[in-house]
Amino acid sequence: MRLAMALVYPSILLAACLAGGAPSAEADASAELEKALARVDQVSRTFRSFSAQLSQKKYTAVLEEFDTPEKGRFHYAVARDGSVMMRHEIEAPGKRILTIKGDSAVLYQPVVRQAQVYALGKRKNLVEYLGTGLGQSSENLRGKFHIAWKGTESIDGRKCFVLEFKPRDPKAAASVRSITVSFDQSNVTPVRYRIEEPSGDYLLETFSEGKLNARLPDDLFEQKLPKGVEVLKF
Repeated sequence: MRLAMALVYPSILLAACLAGGAPSAEADASAELEKALARVDQVSRTFRSFSAQLSQKKYTAVLEEFDTPEKGRFHYAVARDGSVMMRHEIEAPGKRILTIKGDSAVLYQPVVRQAQVYALGKRKNLVEYLGTGLGQSSENLRGKFHIAWKGTESIDGRKCFVLEFKPRDPKAAASVRSITVSFDQSNVTPVRYRIEEPSGDYLLETFSEGKLNARLPDDLFEQKLPKGVEVLKF
């Protein structure tokens, strides 16, 4: 009996300590989240644009491996009317350019001389998912996502705080399970995006040489397609 009690009481004590610690940990995480979102708000008030060098790779869960890494440039800006403009340009190993402006998205693939043009319509707001945390207020972000504090980390020598965004919209959640963003602590710009699909596949995008609020011409977000390019409209 004494042996049984000796085993039981420490277990109860340990459980009580752990249970008592959980609310404190949750409170700490909540406090850190609020501080992080306050900093996001501070930057969003004056946000105009963000440009950076881009490297990305796709992880396939079934194969448990990454595909060939790609490099390019990323540009993201807010137009005068408040709409989002984006240019996501892969330069190597192959060339591929995605531009988004107004109600139109254009994906141009020079190798196959083909361009896909999409009318965004009701999907227009989903464009902001590709630049989560850029120029968006915490109120805007909370309306679209469940947001969680994920701690801090260092990426290529840059100290970052990490937030996880899970879409509230069921249709969006069917395509995107979560978007985890590592923000540079110095200027609250993204250093890394981890965009995960429900399958467990995810895209890892890392930014370097980021520039905040540089002047970007509107025609950067437009593509003048060469003659002879096949145009597919969706």
